[in-house]
Amino acid sequence: MSSVSEPEPNPLPDDPPDCLAQARPLTPERRLLCMVVRQLTIELLTAVGFDAERDGRRRATNHVRQIAMYVCHVAYSMPMIEVAEAFGRDRTTVRHACRMVEDRRDDPAYDGFVAIVERMACAVVLVAGPRP
Repeated sequence: MSSVSEPEPNPLPDDPPDCLAQARPLTPERRLLCMVVRQLTIELLTAVGFDAERDGRRRATNHVRQIAMYVCHVAYSMPMIEVAEAFGRDRTTVRHACRMVEDRRDDPAYDGFVAIVERMACAVVLVAGPRP
């Protein structure tokens, strides 16, 4: 008798990847949370002397959005597809944003800034209270 087990069948090509299968419809509350995190990021940058909106540079605006996307994904455990929908972007854009922010966190000052945004994002949820 052979003790070789049968290989697991491969998923059908039409099966969505796990990250998409777990996505749920984006609620207005979660979209609002993402916009609050974006505004929070802008306000914190302004407090340290950098005004991304007034500056008008596309790169600065993109960087703010990358931090906000990352924080929404990490602090709120939102799937990338939900974050993408909230920001009007593609899931691959969110993945790129998360990679960029993670790579930049090697800089202690940058890491400290992102950690502050994360803590404040969590505080927003605590203050708002649990949703039904």
